[in-house]
Amino acid sequence: MSHQLGRVVSQVLHRYFGEIVQNVGHDLFIYGSKPINMIVKTTGLPRTQVIDSLRTLLKFDLATFEGTDVIVDYKLLPENILLLIRYPRYLLQMKSKYGSEAEMLVEELLQQASCSATTLLVTVMNKYKDDKEKNLNLMNLKDTFISLVTAGYIQQAPLAELREGSEVPTLVAAETKAPELDMRELMQAVASNLADVKDNVYWKVNYDRFHLDFRDDVMIKAITRRIDENAGELMRLMLEQMYLTSSPWAAESTPVPAIDLREHARRLADKPLLQQHIDQYLRVIEENGAGFVRRCGDAGGGQYAVCARGAADQLLEALLDHTVTERLGSKAHRIFRLIRSKKYIEEEDIQKNAMLPNKECKELTYKLLEEHFISVQPMRKAASAGGTAKAIYLYHVKIYEVAHTVREMCYRALHNIISVGAHVRQSHARLLDKQRRVRSIVHGMRMRGEPQQNIDDVLETLTPPELAAVSAAEARLRTLAAAEIELDRALFLLSCYFAYPR
Repeated sequence: MSHQLGRVVSQVLHRYFGEIVQNVGHDLFIYGSKPINMIVKTTGLPRTQVIDSLRTLLKFDLATFEGTDVIVDYKLLPENILLLIRYPRYLLQMKSKYGSEAEMLVEELLQQASCSATTLLVTVMNKYKDDKEKNLNLMNLKDTFISLVTAGYIQQAPLAELREGSEVPTLVAAETKAPELDMRELMQAVASNLADVKDNVYWKVNYDRFHLDFRDDVMIKAITRRIDENAGELMRLMLEQMYLTSSPWAAESTPVPAIDLREHARRLADKPLLQQHIDQYLRVIEENGAGFVRRCGDAGGGQYAVCARGAADQLLEALLDHTVTERLGSKAHRIFRLIRSKKYIEEEDIQKNAMLPNKECKELTYKLLEEHFISVQPMRKAASAGGTAKAIYLYHVKIYEVAHTVREMCYRALHNIISVGAHVRQSHARLLDKQRRVRSIVHGMRMRGEPQQNIDDVLETLTPPELAAVSAAEARLRTLAAAEIELDRALFLLSCYFAYPR
């Protein structure tokens, strides 16, 4: 684990859980795995605070434990901690796919980490029962929850079991089945405010299911931009068939006959062009689809497989090209792509093929070398009769190492963004808190239907200079939040690349 990852993990824990959990998490990150007594000794925190922090980390799947009969060692999960900054994307995915009710359910489940279905539904109902805009219905909320469980976005939490002769529990994955919820019991739970709830089956968010959606969206959008919307729809059909015949994260899916794809395309009434020319679209995706699809055979009118690993490679190369362009400019990007396409190339050939002045080409090549985007391999030519051996230097791109370099850049940039955001919030804490209170009061007044004059009087408690300062701070925070989301997208593409063995 790198130093930059440790800094980001520490910042994220501080933002979401506070300083005490941050200290415990940072200590676990440095030492790998430790028992409670050692954590208390190295952090200097009271034992009760260390136990509470570990309980929080375990509750949100940010740490795990392994134990014997004598000692229990706790270990941090940095990859899961970075998922905390991805929560807005999960909620946006739910709202766009299943509506606002699904978004509220997933948001509440993310906040509680895990809870029973009855507790989740009743909590959401009580939280938004006075909001006329939401207009929640318990029956619809229950149906939405069952739909999310069926689709795999919500799964049953693992069960704790005790083995013989051991006092340390072991977490065992539970089989997820759609729950049978009684509306009468739910109504009683809403009325009694969870006083007599007997539901002891706990549920949690299945992050992997969301990540599959993100991967599919990236692949479909890439094919759509490269060819057209019909090709993107065909890519979506092939990904759906992939889920039916092979593992979702398989490097290459089981081949699908073209006749099956034609049958599914006929059901798309809004894509007549795809129905008429599906064979041509298959050929175009195979030849110009950046390696996302491969033809595997001729049986059944042709068999096609989705190459998820090849897609991850192509998406990574696009990310590297974008990173080089943003960091060093378009001319450096031209040199980087030239070296990558040629595999191994001498410096003189770079200058000839890049069509740049020799001095500028050398400067950009050395900058790429300094930033670890390219590597150099010295070789010696065979010596001529009576002469000395001459050394030549071949430039090349080690994709795997460059991917690690870019990931470290993302960690460093993410740490800087979180630090700047925390500084802006701290500098304008009083004004931001005052604006939140004013907005809350105004919202309550509008819900009660009070006259506009009274609302304007409350709004005027914020003076023009205060409004200007708050607006500038909010604009800065919005920019930082957008940059954070873009960095998370880059980290997701990198994680897809590293998910397959190299």
